Amino acid sequence: MFKMTFCHRLPRRLVGLACFAAVFYLALVALDAGLYRLVPRTNLFSPKHRELLYSYGVFDPETNPRYRPWLHGYVNQPGLPPRPGTADDAYRAYGMYLPDPPSLTVSGTDALGWWNSRMPRDASVLFIGDSFCYGAGSGSAASIPAQYEKATGKPVYAACKNGYGLSQYRDILRRLTEQAPVGSPEHFGGDTVFVLLYIGNDVSADLFVNRSRVAEDNLGLARHLRLLTLRRLVRFLRDASRGSGQALAAGPKPTVDTHGYYPVPLTVPTQRGLPFAFHPFYRTFADTAWFGPREEKQVADVLAQLRQLARQEHLKLYVILIPTALQALYPHIDFKAVPVRSEFAAKAGDETRNLNALHGLVGLLLDQAGLPTLDMLRPFMGAPDVGLYYWPTDSHLTPVGNAAVVKAMCTAFPPDVSTAKAPKAPTP
Repeated sequence: MFKMTFCHRLPRRLVGLACFAAVFYLALVALDAGLYRLVPRTNLFSPKHRELLYSYGVFDPETNPRYRPWLHGYVNQPGLPPRPGTADDAYRAYGMYLPDPPSLTVSGTDALGWWNSRMPRDASVLFIGDSFCYGAGSGSAASIPAQYEKATGKPVYAACKNGYGLSQYRDILRRLTEQAPVGSPEHFGGDTVFVLLYIGNDVSADLFVNRSRVAEDNLGLARHLRLLTLRRLVRFLRDASRGSGQALAAGPKPTVDTHGYYPVPLTVPTQRGLPFAFHPFYRTFADTAWFGPREEKQVADVLAQLRQLARQEHLKLYVILIPTALQALYPHIDFKAVPVRSEFAAKAGDETRNLNALHGLVGLLLDQAGLPTLDMLRPFMGAPDVGLYYWPTDSHLTPVGNAAVVKAMCTAFPPDVSTAKAPKAPTP
């Protein structure tokens, strides 16, 4: 009798548990969808955290007015006035705030959301890149594009923003040439294109972010059935608590233990005589198992597409390979003054070798793609004043470093002065 009653009740309990599990799962699906599509429309998060949540794929990018589906990325708000800035991202990453950090000014944004005073049709030279392109460490007036325009007299347009990578460079070139109607303000009217390719993230972190956005275009409802938003939120919170991954900016701010990445004295002069703070992102290069055959093929494919676009539009396209500060300055680090037991002392060699290996591979792929390339690694390493090329407080180039790049560009790829256009007034 007891066995029959127990057996009779068991299926009911299983059905009840199954119903509860189904309802709970559907509630999670609804929560996932609401977090993805509705929460970003509120003001529950600071601008910095919102940007990081977009980067992690927690928020629907379509809810951001600065998102461009064709770019799989973001532009700035169009029509912004000039704004001040500082070159101290590495110091701030370690919780250090100088009373007088290196200051800079970024120009206002144009109708396309980039930092320019003219439109693409009024330029004869197009620069494409990330923060190293628009002058994150120097300000717009001392950026590589601005110094190139001053040196050559050729009007320049810079389609640059932090967070862009190699895939976006291809998309920008396509957008401003093949897809823009000829004669429209958005159509690039010149004949020369420079792609500033930064080894630090253009073929690593930015490559993965772009790939994930492209892959999600076709997910639809499956995104929420797989609870991707909630899973990514958990990953973001985990990285933020550890101070790792892309969530470094949201993570804890160490004020004492910097793992030896600060202070790092050099044997050559530095800006303001300050010791270097090598940004925490270098720690992601201690092991580069994340870059394999799939990533190599993706880079090769994008480079081939860039070359095809340039040929199709009759453009001269050049690539400038910009090394990281760690690569350029490693031979000049005074390791006698670096704590022997620090993580930096133990891993800086591996990080530099991995960065150089990735740098060499990208150079080889550029050569195989038939793209004329200027590699700045050896010129930087051999420069006696290379310690002045990067900010000790920041991961970007100084105006001095930008000038060194422009000088090398004009030597490697002499501009055709006879075809230089006089700068035009900004197009409304």
